[in-house]
Amino acid sequence: MADSIAIVTLGLQYALIIIVGDLWLGASVPISVVAVTFLILTSVGLLLWHRKGLAQTAKQWGTLAVRSIILGIGLYGVDFLIALLHGRANPFHFPGGLLGLPLTFLICPGGTVICLAGFVRASYVSKLEGG
Repeated sequence: MADSIAIVTLGLQYALIIIVGDLWLGASVPISVVAVTFLILTSVGLLLWHRKGLAQTAKQWGTLAVRSIILGIGLYGVDFLIALLHGRANPFHFPGGLLGLPLTFLICPGGTVICLAGFVRASYVSKLEGG
């Protein structure tokens, strides 16, 4: 049940990201890409949620989520700086190399949604153990 709650949480966050991307950026993504990306996020999430050495408590998952946001902001800042150095004001028009924006999006929001779903999962598991 804990994994189901985490997957639903991940799905809701992912749907919000897709909706915001579609409405705000005007970038509509094909449904096949959306589905494959969700399956990848879910698979990585399941692997990380059951890994013994990573994070087991809600506090640890929350810390990882905050760190992924901070790292994502830093990576986006580097992408933005590289774009500015090449005469572009938008890093989406100058991606800054092979791992520029893809790495940024892998860390944040990709890692962040997995960590937040892990937070919800760990909170649920701790409630079960405590009750």
